[in-house]
Amino acid sequence: MDYQTGKFYSHNVSDVISRYDAIDSPISKYFSLAFPKPASQILDVGCGTGRDLRALLAAGYNAFGIEPVEELRQAAIQRYPSLSGCLRSGALPGFSVDDKYDGILCSAVLMHIPQGQQLEAFLDIRNLLKVGGRLLLSIPATRDDLDEEFRDPDGRLFVPTDPERIRLIAEQIGFTFISHSNDEDALGRSGYSWNTLIFEKSSEANRPLDRIESVLRNDRKVATYKLALLRAFCDIAERDENAVTWFPDGYVGMPMEALAECWLAYYWPLISASEHIPQSTTDHPGSRRAITFRAALTELSRLCRDYFDPDPDIAYTLFVLAWKKGTLTNDIARQLRAVLSAIKTALRDGPVKHAAQGGMFRYQSGLVMLHVDLWREFCLSSHWIRDSLLLRWSELCEKFSMAKDPSILRGATLPYLLKEGLPEREQGIARRMYEERENLSCVWSDKKITLATMDVDHALPFSLWRNNDLWNLLPAARTVNNEKRDKIPTPELLRSRKEAIVDVWQFANEVEPKVFQFEVERTLGKFHESRWEQELFQYMSERAAVAIYRRGETAWNYGL
Repeated sequence: MDYQTGKFYSHNVSDVISRYDAIDSPISKYFSLAFPKPASQILDVGCGTGRDLRALLAAGYNAFGIEPVEELRQAAIQRYPSLSGCLRSGALPGFSVDDKYDGILCSAVLMHIPQGQQLEAFLDIRNLLKVGGRLLLSIPATRDDLDEEFRDPDGRLFVPTDPERIRLIAEQIGFTFISHSNDEDALGRSGYSWNTLIFEKSSEANRPLDRIESVLRNDRKVATYKLALLRAFCDIAERDENAVTWFPDGYVGMPMEALAECWLAYYWPLISASEHIPQSTTDHPGSRRAITFRAALTELSRLCRDYFDPDPDIAYTLFVLAWKKGTLTNDIARQLRAVLSAIKTALRDGPVKHAAQGGMFRYQSGLVMLHVDLWREFCLSSHWIRDSLLLRWSELCEKFSMAKDPSILRGATLPYLLKEGLPEREQGIARRMYEERENLSCVWSDKKITLATMDVDHALPFSLWRNNDLWNLLPAARTVNNEKRDKIPTPELLRSRKEAIVDVWQFANEVEPKVFQFEVERTLGKFHESRWEQELFQYMSERAAVAIYRRGETAWNYGL
């Protein structure tokens, strides 16, 4: 629990008990739906005054409760002595026992946990539940009295808890969604309402992605634009999902700028290729009806090859680094703006407008809007979607080539679609940065390392994420890195190494602030000076959990 919030409850025990115990448990009406088996073993997390715990016991459940605020816990036992045997000290994140529960009640708790610790709390809940066990969760839906730091007039933390985002986090680590309800505040407070969600711990596979598969298979395609848009959604869902904006009408908004930058990366190798690889039915050499941004991107590629390196792959890598550093020449920066503008026009007037006969996406104030159910599918199965669409993209290029140049087969196109710049060159900035650091140590083991014994480790493996951002490139002892390889650090390991990881990030932010903040902003949507460390650590932990619990990748705990 947040410290200031806990302090409020410990100093206002009498008022809290009198207010909350004045009404019956408002969550009890969901008990039979959430916990249908009689005499189930249920854990009430953050049970406060014991009101809901007593309702569970009265309903016949074998219920226990944990509460982090000592004063609340003791007052509840004093007032209701029958709770003394089933109420103990405990808080999320960090609570664990050997027992597994049939159900967990977490009512009016999650919003008091700082955002950077919410994934840890969900993982703890997951570990406390049996397979098939259920989570009954209540969170505030509206709150009109919070300041910029999400605190109420009493100083309590109320982190925004959009139910769709909570559902996404839960499903990413192996929960199945059961139901969602909305209720008015039981205490009658104006401006308050509550969301109640029920999940089940499950190992079921992802749902079929019928709508996305329909676009891949059935939509008429006169250009590769629809495939490029779906690929961008996959990449942003996997690397930069926090960059989206969640709206209360059930939609998320994807920044057009982020999508355009993805397209720039996809089309650069295709357009810089020695042979002309058509990207539409009319995109042939000398055609006046080439794809709308081919000319602008061709010119950008030429300028970069003249300035950085004749090799288009090297030129692209050095161009991106200069872009992040803010050191592009005026000519290249001007041409980059022209390319991004042309790509945005192609995006807005092409696949955003026409995918699934116009019923899949819409454009709104610089954002591409898609329904949360669709976004959830991208987040859960981006790796599967990407593999399918890259093959279809290469097949489409072969089809476009048949009339003018039958030699452009799908096998010739795939290598260009799979290009990711030059990772070893992108890692060079991290290596040079660590050369400037005194008393260098391994981020995973605390072993002292020298430049001769150091590896630059992708914390989230490059083979899965293709991510060379500085925050993902950490100094590691070569012996430790050889043990880790492409394994995924467990959320528990990340939690234990958080201080060392954040220390490296802070160093990177001091040495290469423009590059570091450019990459963090792209990942998180915004670089918050006051809380970027917590938000970035939450993101890294979420990615690790997704890989382990949803994709079945090999988990790694140093020393185990």
